[in-house]
Amino acid sequence: MAHVKNLKPSGDGRVATGISGLDEAIEGGYPKDSLVMLSGKCGTGRTTFGLQFLCAGAAEGQHGVFVTLEKEPPEVVAHATSYAWGKKEYFDKRTVSIVKPDMHRFDTFKKNLEDEIYRNGSKRLVIDSFSLISAYFHEDPYDVRRSISDLGRMARRLDCTVIVIEDILEGSAYLSYTGYKEFVVGGVIVLDIVKKDASTFARTLYVRKMAGTNHSLKLIPFEISSDGITAYPDAEVF
Repeated sequence: MAHVKNLKPSGDGRVATGISGLDEAIEGGYPKDSLVMLSGKCGTGRTTFGLQFLCAGAAEGQHGVFVTLEKEPPEVVAHATSYAWGKKEYFDKRTVSIVKPDMHRFDTFKKNLEDEIYRNGSKRLVIDSFSLISAYFHEDPYDVRRSISDLGRMARRLDCTVIVIEDILEGSAYLSYTGYKEFVVGGVIVLDIVKKDASTFARTLYVRKMAGTNHSLKLIPFEISSDGITAYPDAEVF
């Protein structure tokens, strides 16, 4: 059975994550209309995390948009449908839209994004990855921070909850590729793979911040299976 339960928010102003075990760590889900950064190194499950969020909404009849800046849309659909919750009909009927935009100007990118959200009344948006947006459009840290603020304002205006996927370099002490994006977003969840012993690794996540939320500060183990991501907030990593 796919792990997309607990889809309805357990409190006012919350949007369920679609990740079994995560909602209880953040008071019932993401703050509605918030901008949350999902950070991690390669192979930590960030794309799966974002697609599971969108498909969980689709299971409730809620539209969403996945913006891919590297992979082609058919690759994204194949990724999603490899899990039990990734029904092909969500993509065929555009309940979940996959968009690969032309990258020319940030203002044009944002306008096209707004049009796509408005067109089908999407309430969930995932951008994979935000690191590439910075690389395409901005060199000045001020411009990057301003673009993040613009996305946050867009989310609130369009009544849309946004996840931006961000890269962390191996060995980096930062929570984002640049080291300052984490200060601008409303929430940060960090995915990692940690070494348990000489021959075993474990997947972990922790909530670094979540605005207006009394969230867990625990290192939470999770697994990725054919059912997608399942978090275990009461379990210990070591």
